[in-house]
Amino acid sequence: MSQLKDIKPIVTIADDSLIYFLVVVFIVLLVITWAYWLMSKSRRNEDKKFALEQLQNLDFSNSKITAYHFKKYAQYLCNDDNQAQFEQINHELEAYKYKKQVGSLDANLIQTIKGFIHV
Repeated sequence: MSQLKDIKPIVTIADDSLIYFLVVVFIVLLVITWAYWLMSKSRRNEDKKFALEQLQNLDFSNSKITAYHFKKYAQYLCNDDNQAQFEQINHELEAYKYKKQVGSLDANLIQTIKGFIHV
């Protein structure tokens, strides 16, 4: 019996695989978030370009369509500087919306819209 050796306790083995897995998942999520941000940024620029193009091609002879299209596309061009001007123009265009028969646009309003578009 003197030759028997004691049973040694269980040895813990350092296992860092969970940490490595979490780091890889974190990096993949960062890359996906960055790629999504880049794509959405380029899409916003494309939306602004399209809206500007549509606004530059407004047909002022049809006042009802002009009023609807201005509100739809000018929102993309709004920022803190011209938000008040957009709201003022949109308020003036309310008279040309929601009615069956509307008159032609006022010349001052047309100049204001053109000035907003070129800003």
